[in-house]
Amino acid sequence: MLLTDTTQQYQSNLACYCRTGNLAAIPGIHRENIREYRRLVYNVVEDMLRSAYPLAADFLPGEEWEALVNEFFSRHACQSPQVWYMPKEFYEYLAENNHPVLAAYPVLPDLLLFEWTETELFMMEDKPVDCSPSGDLLFSKLVLNPEHLLLAFDFPVHRKNAGQISDRDRGAYYAASHRNTAGEVIFTDCSPGLVRILEYLAEKPQSVRALFDRFEQEYQVLLNEDQQEHMIHFLQNALQQQLISGFKNY
Repeated sequence: MLLTDTTQQYQSNLACYCRTGNLAAIPGIHRENIREYRRLVYNVVEDMLRSAYPLAADFLPGEEWEALVNEFFSRHACQSPQVWYMPKEFYEYLAENNHPVLAAYPVLPDLLLFEWTETELFMMEDKPVDCSPSGDLLFSKLVLNPEHLLLAFDFPVHRKNAGQISDRDRGAYYAASHRNTAGEVIFTDCSPGLVRILEYLAEKPQSVRALFDRFEQEYQVLLNEDQQEHMIHFLQNALQQQLISGFKNY
């Protein structure tokens, strides 16, 4: 059944009130009752954002967090029909508007990215991967878990509590994040070199020897024994934690 233009307008007015608190005329509405609609809808939004960003919500002073949520709720028209995606739009809203809170708390952009990544990976659609659990770490071709993301941070939000991070910690930090077969999201601290190795594997399955050769050719360096052992140890752990899914089938 199609709604009349008038009914659609009244629905739009009600939705606008729930977001902004500004009530346009809607016949039959009792102002003392309609306030409950906005309170209930706001509580749903705040609860969803707090659930997605528990660290950020605890990191910011309570009044600043509530002001941010209220501003986002009032000013941003969410585009995705998927409710779980709303926290991503909150993060994008702050970034795209160069919000002053990001300058006031320089660690906040990284913290939001860190927390959103966990949600994104947890909700990511399953990606089938053709590989075997059996193989030789050095000579078989390694298959990277397709359910992964590589991250770069200015602050070590994946290592330290945000409240303990200061400007002295500012630098270049890298992490690999992935979802294992149990549905757990795991973050692994990485050096720039290890990130590059993972980027090679993201292109196609490759053996450790091929990875070393490509790295040496790209950077015009010769990996010494200690450096090779370090990379092999990282790849062994990645295999155990399912950042690497297994070995390519032949």
